[in-house]
Amino acid sequence: MDDLEKHIRDKREALDIHEPDPRLWNKIEKQLPHRHIVSVPQLWKAAAVLLIAVAATAAVLRMTGLTVVKEQSAISVVRETEQYYTGLLNSLYEKAEPLLTANPDIRNELASGMSELDTISMSIREDLKDNAATGEVLEALIRNYRLRIELLEDMLRIMNDEGPENENRQDYEL
Repeated sequence: MDDLEKHIRDKREALDIHEPDPRLWNKIEKQLPHRHIVSVPQLWKAAAVLLIAVAATAAVLRMTGLTVVKEQSAISVVRETEQYYTGLLNSLYEKAEPLLTANPDIRNELASGMSELDTISMSIREDLKDNAATGEVLEALIRNYRLRIELLEDMLRIMNDEGPENENRQDYEL
């Protein structure tokens, strides 16, 4: 077979002088099994599109997942902060209640100050709902609570300084 192959290669040009009839090739082509051949560049394009789609989906899922986790942790931090400061304010109110009933002017002044701080607090909570920069909003909420506490502590200090015990002490001072 090697000799035949060598002979055909050597004499190929001499053997290829006649063109086959196109009808003959059509007949042969119909008898061949049909194979769908996909070219390599098309496969690369399909692979690139698939890779881009997978990467985009992964990026969206990652961002969405992180956002949900951040929102949940931010909400829990806000709740803990509100619980802590609300408890602190309630204990200060309990201490101030007897003194506030004795001093209605101070009670009204305190209510006015707290009302202003409530308005600011509502605005801060709206910022939380709008997903504003959560760290800054949380700091603003804490500052608001601290102002409330300072206001209550100042009122308590004023009322304690002006209390009946101090009036008696002033009488005995020289």
